[in-house]
Amino acid sequence: MTGRSKRFLDPAQLHAAVAEVGAIAAREGVRVALIGGLALQYFGSDRLTGDVDFAAEAMLEGLPRGTPLSFGGVQTTAPSGVPAALIVRDDDYEELYNEAIAGAVHVQELPVPLVRPEYLAAMKMAAARDRDTLDLEFLLRAGVVDVSRARQIIYRHLGPYAARELDRIVDEVEWKRSRERAE
Repeated sequence: MTGRSKRFLDPAQLHAAVAEVGAIAAREGVRVALIGGLALQYFGSDRLTGDVDFAAEAMLEGLPRGTPLSFGGVQTTAPSGVPAALIVRDDDYEELYNEAIAGAVHVQELPVPLVRPEYLAAMKMAAARDRDTLDLEFLLRAGVVDVSRARQIIYRHLGPYAARELDRIVDEVEWKRSRERAE
């Protein structure tokens, strides 16, 4: 957490906020895709979250300006008051995020597309916070990531060192899994 007290939200509140932001994005003709904790829940994570996170190709004028994020975009709120991060990259990761948005998939329960797990893995590696490493390990353990495809994406957008780091993390996850089976 970043110095502020984080309150975990009810799934219904989170989904309502996704619908609100999705409607604003559709009205403004801006593509967005769900990322972050709620996206992880769609891949089976039990991680709780107190906000909704979106990768976006542009800022949404229909949302309050909010606090700028150090890596691009703003921390704002959905009309219902739910905290929302709108991530618009304009740095070395811009192409990764734009590609992730373009390749996001529609899920019946969601009013906005969901970023594919291979791109979410690359985003987690780019962020490189402890929480992101744990999220990446979850995605790998859950078996929702096509590791070969993720490695290609990571190599292309983050470089060969990051691709080797993914290989190391995959090996570590496999080692942990084998130890659990042995116990």
